[in-house]
Amino acid sequence: MNMNNQKGFANIALIVLVVILAGALGYVTLVKKPAPVEQSQINNLQNTEPSTPPPANNPVSQNPPTMQSPVTPSQSLPTTCIDEVHAPGGKDLPPVITSISPTSGSVGTKVDIRGCNLAGFEGDQMAIFERSDGEKLTFYGSGYNEKVMTVTIADNCPTGSEIGRYSGITSPCETIKALPSVYKVYVITWGDEFKSNLATFTVK
Repeated sequence: MNMNNQKGFANIALIVLVVILAGALGYVTLVKKPAPVEQSQINNLQNTEPSTPPPANNPVSQNPPTMQSPVTPSQSLPTTCIDEVHAPGGKDLPPVITSISPTSGSVGTKVDIRGCNLAGFEGDQMAIFERSDGEKLTFYGSGYNEKVMTVTIADNCPTGSEIGRYSGITSPCETIKALPSVYKVYVITWGDEFKSNLATFTVK
């Protein structure tokens, strides 16, 4: 074989090799895809994400338990009572308070006291509001009503004198202020013969 034929064969082999390499490179470039993410990597990413807070429709979080105020005498009054006219043998019965409304207020507040046998001699209705220091405010209801009396919170004897309910005579009296405090409330009959159960009222 002469030298020219050897060079021609070498050139042909080189060209064939270049074509094969170019074809392989093009194929790899066209069909190459990103490597798939392994499932374990996805799980790791999910585990590192912050947990989602519980849904807002949780009844416990939306409705916290309500705080109940302490029970006071005015909140634990009897719900029923017996009227004197229905007493066995016609005996007198003591007054009974079943409700007081409102249970607090400032000077000038009208207070309804309800129950049984609230009227004493000649229809007098007398309620006592007693402070912890022993000072007493005395209030008279109006009209003869065994079941309800209405009084107005006020200072007793603010002018230092008062007119007798029956005598009409003016006489000196002690001024007692309706100071802010919790008062025991009870109803008494003529001559303090009977005294009712206790309620409470707060003067603000």
